[in-house]
Amino acid sequence: MQDATPSLATRLRARFIPSGLALVLALLVPLVVHAQADVVGIGVRAYVTDPSHMWSKDKSKIPGDGGHGKVYAIVAVSYVPAEQKLIRPVDENALLAILVRELDSNGFTRIVKGQKPDILLAMSYGRGLMTNPYLNDTGEVNLGVDAIPTVTIPGAFSVQLVDEKSPGYEQKIQKAAYEKLFIRVTAFDNPKDKSRKSKMLWKTVIVADDPEHMDLNNLAGQMLAAGAPRFDKQIRDKALELFAPLPRGHVNVGTPEVDDSNPTPQAKK
Repeated sequence: MQDATPSLATRLRARFIPSGLALVLALLVPLVVHAQADVVGIGVRAYVTDPSHMWSKDKSKIPGDGGHGKVYAIVAVSYVPAEQKLIRPVDENALLAILVRELDSNGFTRIVKGQKPDILLAMSYGRGLMTNPYLNDTGEVNLGVDAIPTVTIPGAFSVQLVDEKSPGYEQKIQKAAYEKLFIRVTAFDNPKDKSRKSKMLWKTVIVADDPEHMDLNNLAGQMLAAGAPRFDKQIRDKALELFAPLPRGHVNVGTPEVDDSNPTPQAKK
């Protein structure tokens, strides 16, 4: 037969913590835990695809690390459709306004009437499985239902074999393999000869995790703020990992009150 005598902890709770207050404390504990600042990881992959100006001897004529002009015109903003849709449609006007703000804050100048741009910019966005920069660079995203991902065996290349031995490299490979939200900004030249196709000058791909729950409308400002300082720059690492505060709502908790309408049950003797 089990002993029905209440434990010391039970007797102390019954004596010093009324049931109503215990309930309030139980509700407050998770709020305190979740009040800690959360962050979202943002990855930046910046490439100068036309490095010819980077090797110029006359550095005074180079407007940026990539050596390309900074007077721009935006020619396209487009959504990249995929099997899995974004949780909310993106406000493209707001997205365009954010891009212009970040470009202007980083030394770029939008064309005015009668001016010819140095570069033509195209921005695309969406969600998908991105090519893993820590394995093999074959593009940015696998598109369409019938797309077949390229599989690269770790250790197949001597440079990668060395990288795999560095601390945290395996973790980077695994994280980069997850589905991403992405914004890509690509710069093309503005050829004087209109019969010639525009040449890609540089591209910057900005990614964030958890597209199943994250709203690109809320994250676009932080993503472009992280990516814009790297426009027309060749970063040394394969991907730059940054962290930003996670946009979220908050709960205001009033003064706790004790409800003594239900007396504390007495332990059976």
